[in-house]
Amino acid sequence: MARQNRYRLVFRNKSGEKKYVTLNFKNNKRNTFSLTEIDYITSLFSDVAMLASFVGISNEEFDKGYFAIEYKSNSRLKSLELVFNDMIFLKDLAEKNLGESKVSKNSITGYMRWFLNKMSNDPEFLKYISKNRYTNSYFKNALSEYLMYKNSDDKDAQSVLWQAKVRLEKEFMRYKTIRGLEVGRRNFELEKANKMVPRNPDELTPLEQAQREHELNHPKKVKKRKSRKSDPVEGQLPLFDATPYTDSNEHKRTKK
Repeated sequence: MARQNRYRLVFRNKSGEKKYVTLNFKNNKRNTFSLTEIDYITSLFSDVAMLASFVGISNEEFDKGYFAIEYKSNSRLKSLELVFNDMIFLKDLAEKNLGESKVSKNSITGYMRWFLNKMSNDPEFLKYISKNRYTNSYFKNALSEYLMYKNSDDKDAQSVLWQAKVRLEKEFMRYKTIRGLEVGRRNFELEKANKMVPRNPDELTPLEQAQREHELNHPKKVKKRKSRKSDPVEGQLPLFDATPYTDSNEHKRTKK
């Protein structure tokens, strides 16, 4: 399974400034990670305020900004909202697949069955996650193909249904797919209960949008020089050591 260290945990000030978080995984300093690694770290906390306090964001600064996960796709900068410890299934899945972009078929068989049942019993749920930011075109196409053959009366449809199911299973084996569906499920339930849904970090303020366009059109030229241990990294939050959370000998959570 391929490691994809292209995600960054960032604190965005509403004025347009950014601060990237640097983590120390077993004495290895990094500010780019796999999605499972970031989700595992943030899911150690109950909410964004606790995360902010832990990484050294003051209350005053916290009130003027928000956290997001950034990554590039097709040369475009995109964002994801954070996952916390209330999303138990996703938290456990991230921990079991640290550093990976895909999960095993055994890990998602039950979840895929649950999703298909949920979708059949609640059409509004499917509509919600499809029209919003929670699924991509690959998943939508695989799901549409599977449903088309599954619900078809054509006698030849059943002979190729298994192929469509295999394709759909492959999409479910992508960690990011499961993550999007789970975030969508959570937000769907919040909306139904008339509760506040976390902001979409891709919805930028006009000032943020102007800064993003400027950064893409005018990339910074960085001068290389020999780094020293005492040198601070500009635009990054204070380093914290995540070793206690990633070393199984030092940190074990009690399963509920």
